[in-house]
Amino acid sequence: MIYRIMALLCLLISSTSALAQPVTVNNINYQLMSNGMAIVIEGKYEGHITIPKMIEYQNKEFTVDKIGYAAFNKSPKLLSVKLPGSLRTIGQRAFGDCTALKEINIPASVITIEDAAFFRCINLKSIHIGQNIIYIGESVFSRCEKLSAIEVDKKNLYFTSAEGVLYDKEMKVLIKVPDTKSLYVFPPTVVSFLSGSFEGNSNIRAIDLPDAVKSIPRNAFEDCSSLKVFRIPANVTSIGSSAFSRCHAIASFDVDEHNKNFSSADGILYNLDKTILLKCPEAKTKVQLVESIKEIDAYAFSWCRKLTEVSLPEKVEKIGMSAFVQCDALKTLKILSKKQISIQGEIFAGRTKEVTVIVHEALIPVYKSSNSLAVKELNYQALK
Repeated sequence: MIYRIMALLCLLISSTSALAQPVTVNNINYQLMSNGMAIVIEGKYEGHITIPKMIEYQNKEFTVDKIGYAAFNKSPKLLSVKLPGSLRTIGQRAFGDCTALKEINIPASVITIEDAAFFRCINLKSIHIGQNIIYIGESVFSRCEKLSAIEVDKKNLYFTSAEGVLYDKEMKVLIKVPDTKSLYVFPPTVVSFLSGSFEGNSNIRAIDLPDAVKSIPRNAFEDCSSLKVFRIPANVTSIGSSAFSRCHAIASFDVDEHNKNFSSADGILYNLDKTILLKCPEAKTKVQLVESIKEIDAYAFSWCRKLTEVSLPEKVEKIGMSAFVQCDALKTLKILSKKQISIQGEIFAGRTKEVTVIVHEALIPVYKSSNSLAVKELNYQALK
């Protein structure tokens, strides 16, 4: 239901056109629109800001109806903002990284809050969603580490909240669990959740997905650093990219034996027939990989900072992009394949520490000439 209104929003956006240049009125920057509206735009803002309903420029009045893209983004000295009753849209990343912002009023006039609007407002403690809001984008409240509750006006037709957790009105879609919550139980009505629902929650210790949930979205549990074990139910059919990135405490993935898409062995997550290694738990100190794998997925070992050695079985044909990024302790990578394998992008992207790659002797010049491993200090040794 949340996404049915996207066409309406696109129409609202396309129905306005900007005048030639931005203007500054009382130390606030605006883009003036030909339809008589004004958008607050990026500037250097600090302290306590009050945005008026109307501004006057060259003897013409404009109604302030939107906080534009990244208008207050990365304003570390911004303490408070009073928004006008004329406001209809809070734009993408409008208040992102406003680290000193503790509270903000969202007027009843607001109908749209775009993606990441309050991303990483680390001191924001509570939010009230008014009765007229019809759209809330992804990751709007992600990484708000002190956020304890999101309350929704009971008259709102599109959203609701229970125990401070934000849902769509029918409680079928989980939108956001506040980052201060360490425990959360899915209501039986929930069938899906958004990518920003848990992202950045360093307090949550366990997640028990209900059987009705079929998809784990991208970045779903990124930086959930207290999660230790993750169970993937039988009905899950897809897992988005970087869904478990920087989950440093996860030691094991447990896949339901009836799942027809995924499997696990030694706590490592694979596709069903174990030909693709999808994600190694980041708390692992050593790994024993199954012999059947043919592909290492992108970011599969990313942030496995305790691994010192990885040996890729002989059937491996491909290593995905950034597969070993941030594996700071990794000293040795053994590639047992007798043929050159396909390496997608820089699998050690950003690494400066020395790493030794052990391959069949005949392949050493091939790998050296391709320079596909992209490591500043890279040694090759022959398999014995």
